[in-house]
Amino acid sequence: MRKAAKLLKKRRPQVIVTEFNFQSDFRDRTSSLETLMALVQRLPGTRVIVFYEKEYLHQFERVARRFPIHAALPFPIDQGELDAALQQLDSADDT
Repeated sequence: MRKAAKLLKKRRPQVIVTEFNFQSDFRDRTSSLETLMALVQRLPGTRVIVFYEKEYLHQFERVARRFPIHAALPFPIDQGELDAALQQLDSADDT
């Protein structure tokens, strides 16, 4: 996460693809995705696609309610769904 934060200070990506890893041992959050999303909020135009384990959907939904997530895809990743999420990004840029 530290490396990602440092990189986001230098670059403003159009899209970030990341994974939600539920970590029950964190006291103040459920995963480092929350830290990443706090940083992304300061990057207008950057969209986030999140991969998650189906068994942690409930925990992921709590994070997704608080932050704007472009797309969320469960493992195993369906290539067609990922392509569609990326296509939506291209379509949004054309408007």
